[in-house]
Amino acid sequence: MSQPLSSGLTLLSASTIVDVLYPHLSVKDILNVSKACRATRLAVNAWLPSAYSINKHLEPFFGDLKNTLRFRSIQAETGTLISGSQALQFFDRAHYLDSDLDLYVSCRHTLTVGVFLLSIGYQFEPTARQLASPQGSNCREHLEEVSSRTESVRRGSLFVDDYYEWAFIEEVYTFAKQHTTYGSQVKIQIIAVDPLSSPLACILHFHSTLVMNFITHDRAYSLFPCTTFLGRVGITLGRSGDLESLRKAYAKYIGRNFRISATPIPPMNLPSPIKFGIRWIGDRQTWTIELDTTDVAISDEIKRNYEMLGRPPIMLNGFTLENSWMNGATDTNPSEWHYTQGNHLLSFETVQSPILRQPLILPAHKPPEEIDDHSDRRWTSYPLAYNFVK
Repeated sequence: MSQPLSSGLTLLSASTIVDVLYPHLSVKDILNVSKACRATRLAVNAWLPSAYSINKHLEPFFGDLKNTLRFRSIQAETGTLISGSQALQFFDRAHYLDSDLDLYVSCRHTLTVGVFLLSIGYQFEPTARQLASPQGSNCREHLEEVSSRTESVRRGSLFVDDYYEWAFIEEVYTFAKQHTTYGSQVKIQIIAVDPLSSPLACILHFHSTLVMNFITHDRAYSLFPCTTFLGRVGITLGRSGDLESLRKAYAKYIGRNFRISATPIPPMNLPSPIKFGIRWIGDRQTWTIELDTTDVAISDEIKRNYEMLGRPPIMLNGFTLENSWMNGATDTNPSEWHYTQGNHLLSFETVQSPILRQPLILPAHKPPEEIDDHSDRRWTSYPLAYNFVK
């Protein structure tokens, strides 16, 4: 015979209270409430679809539900990924003022996505470099030119249009329009990806785990949810704070109540250990949210791919995460604290084929002779310790 709920748990699971209370709880708080008992778990599960409404999240950028669904249909067809601050806000149920919408688009689909933005009233805002190009201020010519590229013209060089360093990024196009309700300006950036790579490669090349979140037409993925939303921590990867753009990025997220990792020293106590070794998109370490796809137009070809694979094609992609802190070089972050450059090595390989809609991103494998004495640590989950930028 089941025990009656306490008055507190009854309150937490009452439908009249849920819609008022739950929006003010953090991700960590919601998780704790859901663990209290079966009634609160059911209450949380019933509330989540309204809390994570992608249509509501995107409508400020597209004006209404009709255009939002049009965009998501284009997203399905082109494999466009939403990432950056908007993906982070979606998972965190937060709102950052003056935050752009970043669209990571395969080079060949740039024209399709750009023309759609122009059709709903966005205006192209070319950079000084783009104005000085043969295409000048002609947006369509810019989009046609980049969509026709079969090889990168940026690979191997530093890409310095404001914020972006080269990271499988071919071009960045900014579009702006006035918000119809609030009168403020909203911006969307198309980040066109290296023709021989995929949008996911850009995201796996980000400065830290904090922003390794992205949204497809039917799901949202956070690759490091425990560190990001329970620990409020961003773990630095690759380049350190020697670029001004990285210093600004770190400062921006520190101002949003996140911390940036400094020197890792095992062991530590984050809410959950980090899994080193091979990771796959949508694995048990990923926070995956299934989105409402009602009225999103999906082609028969994409439907057949889903049926054949039994899962979204992006889940065939993965990467390798290694803990290389013991071999790293000392460097500094924006607050001049020392940390180990490349303390976590995220690596992957790109596989191309004419039969693939996009290149596959697969975990990188080391030959056995290259695996050192610490290899047992690379393929197991264990906690790490961090100091933090303050």
